[in-house]
Amino acid sequence: MAEDDNAKKIAEIEARRAARKAGTAKAREVQYAKDIARADELEEEHGDDRVAVLKMPSYVPELPTLVVVSTPSPGVFNRFRQMVRKAGQNTEAIGAAKDLLASSCILYPDADTYGRMKESWPSIHDNVGVEAIRLGESEGKG
Repeated sequence: MAEDDNAKKIAEIEARRAARKAGTAKAREVQYAKDIARADELEEEHGDDRVAVLKMPSYVPELPTLVVVSTPSPGVFNRFRQMVRKAGQNTEAIGAAKDLLASSCILYPDADTYGRMKESWPSIHDNVGVEAIRLGESEGKG
């Protein structure tokens, strides 16, 4: 009888988990549809090769599922490079340069929403900075 009770409890828990996960997946899908539509608009506006789309690894209700990053302007990218050169081995100053670059290259979402995203994904700003640097680099011809 105890085995039947355990099997019943396990089945109930698994059913509850499956329903919760299905609800989360549906909510993420609804949010992603909004986000990808905006990303598509920004790609058309700025050029497919001039933006990057970073997808979030998990879903947080009321937050976007992605961030759209633009290619930095020449002035911003030059300022970033100057700050990095001046920083030398000062990792804090290098981080400040990367933060400045990242902040100037976010096309989507708005600043307030992005601030909330940074609370949920602490390394997001580093990832945005890396994408901005990548977009600002030129490709070598070999």
